[in-house]
Amino acid sequence: MTAVLLLPISLAVFVGAGTQRVTGLGFALVAGPLLTLLLGPAEGVRLLNLLSMLSCLVVLPFVWRDVDARQVFRLAVPALLVLPAGAWAAARISVGPLLIIEGVLVLGALYALRRFPNPRLLRGRAGAVGSGAASGLMNVTAGLGGPAMTVYATATGWEQRSFVASMQFYSTLVNAGSIAAKGLPDLPVRMLAPAAACVLAGAFAGHLISPHVGHRRVRQAVLAVAAAGGAAAIVKGVITL
Repeated sequence: MTAVLLLPISLAVFVGAGTQRVTGLGFALVAGPLLTLLLGPAEGVRLLNLLSMLSCLVVLPFVWRDVDARQVFRLAVPALLVLPAGAWAAARISVGPLLIIEGVLVLGALYALRRFPNPRLLRGRAGAVGSGAASGLMNVTAGLGGPAMTVYATATGWEQRSFVASMQFYSTLVNAGSIAAKGLPDLPVRMLAPAAACVLAGAFAGHLISPHVGHRRVRQAVLAVAAAGGAAAIVKGVITL
């Protein structure tokens, strides 16, 4: 059974790691649906958190000079604080309704941004705390912390190069916290090792492609990834009802 799962998981992980490097997020969206489908929601999200953290750690040294550490910590602290509560809720509350609510909130926020491009609500400390907490909650329950960060970055005009770099640091912290809250995936090394190798290969491929992608296209891709993430959460929620 492990051999049957290995090829599709490796391919999804490779593409996800490349997307993460180019856009700053997207690993969970690309790899997450397949991982949760094949491994189940609990084990799939654990593996997703682990591989996503590895993907960010690989890329982080190459983009560190563009990381806005102060902004990262403003977002990461509230995200980390809600992780225990999110892990507790995910273990006791039906996954389906939780995913549907999260997906609707993401799509609603993205729609609101189109109507009101510069919302004051998300600016300042309160906006950072709320966005970080929402991202942390979605990360620990569904592995989808990126869409909330996209909404915040778009609303606050976060410069794209800094955003992509900073998300590697942010995601490293939040995924590490999610792993601490829920534990490592209970999977054999013969599955984990090839998946980790595909993360490295995908991140390297994305690093080669990234300089040739314009900032405007990257921003459009980030918004598309966030919207798809919200839609994916709703679909996954409906399927698991």
